[in-house]
Amino acid sequence: MNAEARTLRRVLVLADESADWLVAGLRQLDRLALSLNEFAVQSKQTAPLVVCVLWSPALDQSQRWFPTHARLAMVAFTNYAGSEPFDLLLSTRLFLWRNALAQFLEVAPTPLEMVASHGEKERWESCAHSLESFPPSLEGKWNYIRDGNEIDEIEKLFLRGSGKSQDGFVSRYLNRPISRAVTRLLLRFPTTPNAWALLIGPIPVVASFILLQGTYWSFFWGLVLYQFFSVLDGCDGEIARAKFLESERGRRLDDLCDVASNILLVLGLGFGLSNFHGLAWFYVVEGILAALLIGANEFLLARQKPGENAAVSLGGALYPRHRELVERSGILRLGEKSTSWLIQLTKRDVAVLGFVFLAALGLPSLILHLLFAVAAISLALALKSFSRGRA
Repeated sequence: MNAEARTLRRVLVLADESADWLVAGLRQLDRLALSLNEFAVQSKQTAPLVVCVLWSPALDQSQRWFPTHARLAMVAFTNYAGSEPFDLLLSTRLFLWRNALAQFLEVAPTPLEMVASHGEKERWESCAHSLESFPPSLEGKWNYIRDGNEIDEIEKLFLRGSGKSQDGFVSRYLNRPISRAVTRLLLRFPTTPNAWALLIGPIPVVASFILLQGTYWSFFWGLVLYQFFSVLDGCDGEIARAKFLESERGRRLDDLCDVASNILLVLGLGFGLSNFHGLAWFYVVEGILAALLIGANEFLLARQKPGENAAVSLGGALYPRHRELVERSGILRLGEKSTSWLIQLTKRDVAVLGFVFLAALGLPSLILHLLFAVAAISLALALKSFSRGRA
């Protein structure tokens, strides 16, 4: 059945002890409610979905509850089933991945009609029997949890798919596996993305102070600390996607932390290299200029408004604020493949790990020169893109 052909007005959720199971940071009933709310928002429905929660007769009233998440603006809860038919039957044993409800609707069975004369137990047994026709688990979309022992494996699979298309190859093969392990631990606590971003915010500050010492080992361990920050920086996004906590404020905070860490890096390198080479003020000037270039570049990127067709071919590899720059700057004249490789090699995750190796080789000055060159070229491209946009 086509998902577009099914409108959701009334949804029946069969709830038992699995409603309280914590999977990837959310209780199962909360995740179902947030998935329904997300579907309603994306479908541009004007009226809230009515969600009837039919609890197992084995649970007493103290074990029954309704979700109260702040984002549930398009979902209204009730425990009265009535006799009016439902559009969809769900179970709290169903683990839905993000944005998977539309595809689930294509194969979900039509709910049985409620019989007014049936009591709570009869209704529960009738609906529980219909769960046998539930579609099997589909990797990357949903899982039916028959046993609580399956939760660990489902969490691992879910977080494995929580990366971003903008990730560079270092993130995909090194940073993400580590950050996902950290995120799995964090999801057992009431951690929010913004709180985590603020918690790890001091790491680049400490790293820049280490760089200021201007010794071989200070450069090496300072860059190692930046790599550590680069890994942990992925956790806030993973938490947000797992808990339905994405927000524009969170994206701005993440961008601000990234820009601040980049500025601290070039300043730490500039002053540290000055000490390393005996007060060679050339490095201080280069570090300050690089910081100004980075700030100016980010200012221009923030002022650009993404176009509808900006960098369509490479859109998945770029953040929205970079798509217009690539489209208008003329860099695509190098060819799509060459541009793609250039973007991959200058991604932050690739650069930071490369800087660690350069520091290990005793080439910290090359790191600063590369950062200055990339910042200058990026600003030139941003200015070109911005002027074309205004024109």
